[in-house]
Amino acid sequence: MATTISVRLDKALLKDLSQIEKNWQADRSEAIRRLLAKAVNSWKVQNALEKLRMHKVSIGKAAEECELSLWEMIDIAKENDIDWTGYSKQDLERDLKVLGGKD
Repeated sequence: MATTISVRLDKALLKDLSQIEKNWQADRSEAIRRLLAKAVNSWKVQNALEKLRMHKVSIGKAAEECELSLWEMIDIAKENDIDWTGYSKQDLERDLKVLGGKD
C-alpha cells in the first residue's frame, strides 16, 4: 500500500526537479519516486560497503542487504578497494611458511 508524504523544496531544487520531469517525460510524483528509489539504493550500497570495510558483515550479507547478487557485491567492493576477506598480508605470509615447512 502506498503512503502519501509531503515535503518542502527550495526553488533551486524545484527547478532541477522540473528539468528532470521534462527530460523523463514524467509527472512530478513519478520523478520523485524514481529519484528517491535511486537515492535509497545508493545509500544501501554505501552503508553495506562501510559495514564491509569495518568487517561487521560478510560479503553475502552485504549483497543481501543491497538486493544484489554476490558477484555484483564483490565487484562493487573491488571497485571501492574494500578488503572484505579479512585475510591480511601477514596471514598469507604465515600460511606460506606453514605450507613450506619453514618456521
